[in-house]
Amino acid sequence: MSDLELCYLPALRQIEMFRARDISPVEVLDAQIARAETVEPVVNAFTETFFDQAREQARAAEETYANRPDEARPLEGLTVGIKDEMDVAGQRNTSGSLIYKDQLATTDHPVAARLRAAGAIFHARTTTPEFCCAWVTSSRLHGTTTNPWHRDYTCSSSSGGSAASLAAGTSSLATGSDIAGSIRGPAAACGVVGYKPPYGRVPDDPPFNLDPYNTVGPLARHAADCALMQNVISGHHPGDIASLRDRMDIPLRHDGVEGLKIAYTLDVGNEVLADDVKAHTMQALDRLAGQGALIEHVDLGWTRETTYAARDYLDFGLGHYLRQEIEAHPDLVCDYTKFLAERSKTATAEKVYRAQELACEMYASLAPVLDDAHALICPVFITHEVRADQALWDTMTVGGREIDTDYEFHLLPQFNMLNRLPALAVPTGIADSGLPMGVQIVGRSYDDPRVFRVAAALEKVTPFFDCAARRPNL
Repeated sequence: MSDLELCYLPALRQIEMFRARDISPVEVLDAQIARAETVEPVVNAFTETFFDQAREQARAAEETYANRPDEARPLEGLTVGIKDEMDVAGQRNTSGSLIYKDQLATTDHPVAARLRAAGAIFHARTTTPEFCCAWVTSSRLHGTTTNPWHRDYTCSSSSGGSAASLAAGTSSLATGSDIAGSIRGPAAACGVVGYKPPYGRVPDDPPFNLDPYNTVGPLARHAADCALMQNVISGHHPGDIASLRDRMDIPLRHDGVEGLKIAYTLDVGNEVLADDVKAHTMQALDRLAGQGALIEHVDLGWTRETTYAARDYLDFGLGHYLRQEIEAHPDLVCDYTKFLAERSKTATAEKVYRAQELACEMYASLAPVLDDAHALICPVFITHEVRADQALWDTMTVGGREIDTDYEFHLLPQFNMLNRLPALAVPTGIADSGLPMGVQIVGRSYDDPRVFRVAAALEKVTPFFDCAARRPNL
């Protein structure tokens, strides 16, 4: 098996081959390190690497598979890129900011602790914009992360480095967080799989564990790999009051979708959609119909107010923190941080209350759909063609409408407002632009397996990363 094949080998397949001793964790790690040395100057998905330490861990995993295979843990020997907002003891956690460029974590985030205990190898940290605030992954501290499929365009954000690393073949799994779409957006932009679990499913550190819009989740190149990692990181944690006590394991293999009703909409308040996004969404639905799924269009009646309500809620919650940082370090923050802090002054308690009211109204129209159908499918972005260095206030024209690069070009925070619903972003193909396309699959509250069942069916007829034609040309 070539080094490139090792780089793109699914995580579950790696484990099978580790157990059979057909390949070694050391071989995969070395292939990914060599790949990173080639592609990182272009993609820039890593903020810091720990390759020597990772090799020691890979050798230990190799020894376990060789001599004590029954002791191999669920993620034994798999590399995981850690988003640079998650604490890992002894590693820098910068949150993409010059302010925190030397900040060392003293403890593990609950998710990092679970990954470590499951045998994962933390070989690198992945890029994020400053304070995870922007919709492109760019910061003064770490520069700009590009989309491995087309370096002119963004890998999205804020878990952009995680998704870009997976697409580039430099990690096997990666962590992300999603408060307004920060897992699903990068996944769709980079042609990988990203899961926003229901609120409380995965423990988080305070104070973000108390924000119902927010959750930590996995990214991977394949749905089953994403489920594998999700099963490791989910479950109650004594340090997180919001973490659910009832544990759910997602099956790694699923029945087909024959006879299942799948609802879809192209409009969750966006009103306009780029032609290639619409075409690939409909193509995905056709592929599910070809497997016997019953496809039904629904009109949710949501308006553009949903997007701005989510923005107001998040501005209100984050604004005070940003203004504090700017006051203390005016010369170190990014220009978009100042932009967001200034805009946050217009967010009021009345607007936050309206966001809560609107979420109730939105769910009133969606709940009957999810009770009747197995899942809902909708696009992730209005357009995928966002430049890698595009500013939040830069505008684009889609369908005759001018939209910004902040909250207007994507269809994501609606499902952070409806935060108990699982939402999974999966690839659907490659557009003429050379960029991957994706959809998000939304399930009824706390019913995680439903979205993975639909993803497995779609992946069956939409392979990705299995050959050179379906990988970035780096």
